[in-house]
Amino acid sequence: MKEKVIKHINLLFLLKVSIGSAAAILIANQFGLLYSPSAGIITLLTIQNTKKETLTLALKRFIAFALAVIISYLVFQGIGYTAVAFGGFVFLFVALCLALGLKEAISMNAVLMTHFLIEKRMDVPLVFNELGLLCVGMLLGIVLNLIMPSKRSRIRKNQLLIEEDIKEALKSLAKLLRGKEACLIQGDAAVYPREERGEGLWKGIDFNQLEVKLEGLLRSAYEEADNTLLNDTKYLISYLEMRKLQLSVLKDIKSNIKEIPVILKQTYPVAEFIDKIAESFHELNNTKGLLEDLEELKEHYRKEELPQTREEFEYRATLFQILKELEYFLWIKRNFIIEIKRKNIQSYWNDEYDKDIKINDKH
Repeated sequence: MKEKVIKHINLLFLLKVSIGSAAAILIANQFGLLYSPSAGIITLLTIQNTKKETLTLALKRFIAFALAVIISYLVFQGIGYTAVAFGGFVFLFVALCLALGLKEAISMNAVLMTHFLIEKRMDVPLVFNELGLLCVGMLLGIVLNLIMPSKRSRIRKNQLLIEEDIKEALKSLAKLLRGKEACLIQGDAAVYPREERGEGLWKGIDFNQLEVKLEGLLRSAYEEADNTLLNDTKYLISYLEMRKLQLSVLKDIKSNIKEIPVILKQTYPVAEFIDKIAESFHELNNTKGLLEDLEELKEHYRKEELPQTREEFEYRATLFQILKELEYFLWIKRNFIIEIKRKNIQSYWNDEYDKDIKINDKH
């Protein structure tokens, strides 16, 4: 339990908020600002998990500061520098911030406005003092948050590992098709021990666990996108979303395979085709050749004799549904390749690919 807690502690974040808060107070003191500890608290509250979050929050707080000053001036000048007046300010300020989507900026600016209440004045020097505290605290927080290590190499490594898992998942589906206890060919049923077919016991791929891993990688990719403000990471996120959709299709295929309790004559070509997809499974595979092979396989099945029994009809219909799902699986990747701009691959992965690399046009 203790190790789990320690694992989730972000040491870099702790260093940034602690050093940043202390530095903000020292800088505010150097500028002769009143209530300098407030600058340290502002820095602490400004540093977020990503650069994009930090900049967005800073903009909201500057807007909220302007609103707070205006409301404070109207309320304090009208009612006086009293607790009742501050309560009226909080009522109006919080209501306006919630209406404008500035909820995150409420507490920080409310604290700054208490300085007017304490000083019982709201002149230009004191307003600039509060603005100075806000600028010192937030600008230091923004600068510190630029120190954000890239997760690119780790994302790339995990991406390749997940792709190997998906490849194994495809192979496992082919094994599942071939691994039925009974055989129904030409209308005759027979039972063959698994050992004679060389299949052995097989547990298959845990698709739920694979989904969890892919979701985690997607979260890392979105964080990386928020931390690379000048880089185009559209490709990475789109690519992982595409794989996520493909994985959901494989789950459906597995469910359909389980509905077929026997081996059919048509089973083996489908299993071989799934193996073929697994063999050519790669980031640069545009699936054009595989889709052509699939059409040939479907045409071959169309020319076969019709099922002789209701049971065979149902099983063959499920096999055909598996083919349709495989087609959808391939078209997901095909459409991705067509739609994504080639420059996005190079802009994200930089030297991962040679400049003259070409997407495989066969498979």
